[in-house]
Amino acid sequence: MGSQTFDRRRFLRTSLYGLGVIGSGIAFTACSNDDQSFDTPGATLVALYNPARVIVAGRPQRIPFGLVDQGQPVTDTGESLSVDVMFDGELIETVVVEGRIVSHDHPDGAEGEPGHEHSDILRYFALRTTLPEVGIYDFVTTVDGEQVSLPVQAFDPEEAQVVLSGEPLPAVITPTVDDPLDVRPLCTLRPDPCAFHDRTAADVLEAGEPMALLIATPALCATSYCGPVLDVLIRTADEFPTVVPIHVEVYANAEDVDFNLLDPEITPVETLGELGLDFEPSLFLVDRDGIVVDRIDNVFDDLELREGLAKIA
Repeated sequence: MGSQTFDRRRFLRTSLYGLGVIGSGIAFTACSNDDQSFDTPGATLVALYNPARVIVAGRPQRIPFGLVDQGQPVTDTGESLSVDVMFDGELIETVVVEGRIVSHDHPDGAEGEPGHEHSDILRYFALRTTLPEVGIYDFVTTVDGEQVSLPVQAFDPEEAQVVLSGEPLPAVITPTVDDPLDVRPLCTLRPDPCAFHDRTAADVLEAGEPMALLIATPALCATSYCGPVLDVLIRTADEFPTVVPIHVEVYANAEDVDFNLLDPEITPVETLGELGLDFEPSLFLVDRDGIVVDRIDNVFDDLELREGLAKIA
């Protein structure tokens, strides 16, 4: 809608990117603003996705969000929320969204680094909808008798850089055990690397096999949201033997910079650029025809993953 403008302060206030709670801490994932002196709100819905041209109009998609209270993520919010999707003050639809919690045990850090443990896994909500036109929507719900809302910017699909659901996955040549493409280490999962580095994504596409392509860095995650996703895929992949799981690390040279996320020399793998990603983690569920049936960003539990894998198996 032409009269709507992008209010950066409004979106920072309602995004875990802006609050520094999501992602692995890499510079290209976080929002920034010279003036972030807004007051800490009470109960607030927070985006669990990168707000920069990831949500688009006219496409079915998954929009994950969480809940914070006085700036602290909430772990117990009940089993579901009834969310009104609003546009210019008009109700588009009401969606009941199930609350989910990801179980996770992550005591081991990267090589040479002390181990770390995450806090209790936070409850998240994954709302699926189609936002009919470009503009700013509001997700409105009630928490403890108070109305809270989350602004969601829907962009033109032509403006999106990331590969969207319904589009073909590019024939990306991902790092493998036989050809790591100078990615060091190939996998940061500890204590042992995962087994999802035997084949490159381009080969799976050529073979016409369904694929679950996960971009994530387990040992370098900074939050309890991004950490568990590879563990969830490992727990679930054997239930879908026709689906080829592939894991790609986020950084090409983590080992060279001593796993220091703040090192200015740390470099993302080429796969991120090829997929249009400036955030992580992200899971691409690809069918036998090479089409991205679903893209699940940032956080998912076992049940949601099973539902996604069943679409392509």
